[in-house]
Amino acid sequence: MNSYNRHPDNRSNGILGGVVVLIIGVAFLLRKLDLHLPHWVFSWPMLLILIGFIMGLKNKFQGAGWFILTFIGTIFLINDILPFSWQLQRFFWPIVLIVIGVVMIGRSASRNRRYNDIIAGSSSTASPEDFLQSTTIFSGTNKVVLSKNFKGGNVTTMFGGTELNFMQADIQGEVILDVTTMFGSIELVVPSHWDVKIDVNTVFGGIEDKRMVVPASVDKVLVLRGSCTFGGVELKSF
Repeated sequence: MNSYNRHPDNRSNGILGGVVVLIIGVAFLLRKLDLHLPHWVFSWPMLLILIGFIMGLKNKFQGAGWFILTFIGTIFLINDILPFSWQLQRFFWPIVLIVIGVVMIGRSASRNRRYNDIIAGSSSTASPEDFLQSTTIFSGTNKVVLSKNFKGGNVTTMFGGTELNFMQADIQGEVILDVTTMFGSIELVVPSHWDVKIDVNTVFGGIEDKRMVVPASVDKVLVLRGSCTFGGVELKSF
């Protein structure tokens, strides 16, 4: 049985976590050495920037997770670095929402072009209904996927929750589902015989597979890609 069906590949996430812990340890060591470094070097906004940079480096600076983390850290760090205060914190949420909106529009446009290319190059049975586009912000989404020729899609959840049920859906071969969650959760109800490969970066979050243990089908592979920041992704079956 393919091990991906039950356990995500934590090797890359383990390296990422190790690098973060190493950086924190080095920062504490430098602080204890009294080298008179600027106080903001050891601040939590700097930690967010470092984590965002490492995530971006690992993913060749693709996706939105690394950028949002770096942006949040930068906003809170500016006032500590500048000799005067711009009080940027009061503009924090409007700016964050604007940035998230721009990133989501860009990602959706890019993925729509990719899915149209897939439809054009595939059999005549493929249709837009075979692709999933789900965006949840400050709310909740509950959807049952019925496509018998599911081709993949994009799921974005921020400050909310998304529940997707694939028990009545079917896939052929390998399909990719891009997931991005920040301060939220994504619950996927997936048939237990699907082989699930997980390639999701987690930062202060987690991924858990609660499905029943059965032999995985090599002809039905669901690949999860993306990022999980201050949130969680859960897989289960009925």
